[in-house]
Amino acid sequence: TLDRPQKEITFEDVSFAYDETPVLKNLSFMINVGEVIALVGETGAGKSTITDLVARFYDPTGGRIAIDGVDLREYRIRSVRRAVAMVSQDAFLFNASVKENLLYGRPGATEAEVIEAAKSAGIHTEIENFDRGYHTRVGDRGTRMSGGQRQRLTIARAILKDAPILVLDEATSALDSETEAEVQQALANLMEGRTTFVVAHRLSTIAHADRILVLKDGELVEEGSHEELLENEDGAYASLHRIQYASANGT
Repeated sequence: TLDRPQKEITFEDVSFAYDETPVLKNLSFMINVGEVIALVGETGAGKSTITDLVARFYDPTGGRIAIDGVDLREYRIRSVRRAVAMVSQDAFLFNASVKENLLYGRPGATEAEVIEAAKSAGIHTEIENFDRGYHTRVGDRGTRMSGGQRQRLTIARAILKDAPILVLDEATSALDSETEAEVQQALANLMEGRTTFVVAHRLSTIAHADRILVLKDGELVEEGSHEELLENEDGAYASLHRIQYASANGT
């Protein structure tokens, strides 16, 4: 049974293919417990596939993923799923009350714990202002909530789950700039003390990651901090950064 990783998560010559199409090719890296690792690269580079493998939605077709030296496939799958919390671009909510949606993170949580998670996600005050507070129904897939509210509810759910491994997959890409700033603070609270994988297209959102892994065609082509990678002006990361900076400035 996987409880809480104590040392590291390692990818050891990991390959993966959907049918015959290779997505990851002999990928090797290590993430220490408590580190924030960002995964960047063009669409189709394999970023989300890495996080799907960590959650065991799929298993590698070659090599292995190990947590504290034990092959991920040797852990009970339910314990792996309990150890991973995911916040994705698509903030999925069930057509139930706010409280019920939060309790999917940890069904046995107390009301005080639910409220504390909502406070950490910066959504508690808004929930209290809803017609029925925590008993307000969110609508099918959260249609009665704004995009920022939906995202912060999923963050509160992940906080309540208190999983040691966190996956943020484009968690703010669908939000406007003002709402993104609110959600980023909630994400900072969520990431504290957790081993985190961040998938992001906007490089500005991952500048403070401990390490950035740059992927291209399923291979690791660069690795380092934001500052270190920018020093290599001919590198893939510096190139992506220039393109995004030019686009943001309308040049």
